Amino acid sequence: MKSSHSIKMVNIFFLVLALSFSYKSFAGLIDFETTANGSTPLDNGIINIDDTFMADGVSVKFGFDTNGDGEIDSHGVFESVGGGKEGGNSGFMSSYGNSYDIAATGSESLLGDFFLRQKNAYKPFGTFHIIYDALNPVTSASGEIWDIDGNNNKNKTEQFFVEAFNGELSLASILSPLGNTSGINSLDGKPWAFGFSDLSNITRIEISFTGSKNNGIGLAFNNFSPIEDISARTNSVPEPSTLIIFSLGIIGLALRRYRKAT
Repeated sequence: MKSSHSIKMVNIFFLVLALSFSYKSFAGLIDFETTANGSTPLDNGIINIDDTFMADGVSVKFGFDTNGDGEIDSHGVFESVGGGKEGGNSGFMSSYGNSYDIAATGSESLLGDFFLRQKNAYKPFGTFHIIYDALNPVTSASGEIWDIDGNNNKNKTEQFFVEAFNGELSLASILSPLGNTSGINSLDGKPWAFGFSDLSNITRIEISFTGSKNNGIGLAFNNFSPIEDISARTNSVPEPSTLIIFSLGIIGLALRRYRKAT
């Protein structure tokens, strides 16, 4: 039987090992699989304007400016995958499955169980605002808009315009592909991923609809990731190698104490 000292040594070793590898880079993902307070969402549950989601050191809020005055006046909603239309309350309709909000084959894991949509499903939503705050400049960000499709022949297309700001200064913009109903470039039930990188300091991202549709417009948003410039941190965080060296020192000290005890 192992002595109590041996058992303690094993426990110390694995504790230190866990601490050594608990380091992570300052990049986090908001996938809407949990609410802002960490609980499991409910289908059609409200994402309040003041709800703050955390992506490591970055705090993020989501909301909609429906009247074009630059102020957020409408909240977002959690939408569950495959929940059905439920009186019109869904995020998108794809040609996959027998329900709404179904990802294309091979994209299911990317969509997960929940995503964000606008309050009034399939109604014009104005401008979607992503606002965040961080200790250091946020120089990169990415996200997904799902199921950008449409009908070119009937002039009912879907397209989105994404713009990054520092305050009121526009830093960069991206235009999504024009939605097609079929073909190799179809985004039916699939994500379109946008991304900004190496910008000065992104404080806000805006998403607006620029397609030709005037109804049946759905924003299905998921997997948002803002990334801080960690080189600007005033309080440095040890690199993994530093943590391992420090942990080995703790193990060495514990071994010396163990030898004395025995």
